[in-house]
Amino acid sequence: MIASVEVGARFLDAADEVVQINVRGMCSVWLQLSGTWAGTVSFEAKVDSDAAFVAFNMVPSNSATAASSATANGAWSANCAGYDTVQARFSTVTSGVVRAALLASAAAGRY
Repeated sequence: MIASVEVGARFLDAADEVVQINVRGMCSVWLQLSGTWAGTVSFEAKVDSDAAFVAFNMVPSNSATAASSATANGAWSANCAGYDTVQARFSTVTSGVVRAALLASAAAGRY
């Protein structure tokens, strides 16, 4: 049986632009950043759909140390059980365009 999967992707080129994904009922979320860009992408989530977003730790694919932001291309994963929405926000833009792709699954993943 294949687990439920949700996908969201977007090109971000201005401060505070976001890509969001509904993770209600999901267990795992993955993020991939790619492109030619400089700045900071913040990882954020919220439990209640009416609440403000807060920092959300994700684990990079090449490390075991969680972080709530990134300054370079790469892939990250996290447990999202119990959350409503996860987003990647281009919080500080110096230059370029970053493609942010989010995937959520009901199956457990690497964190």
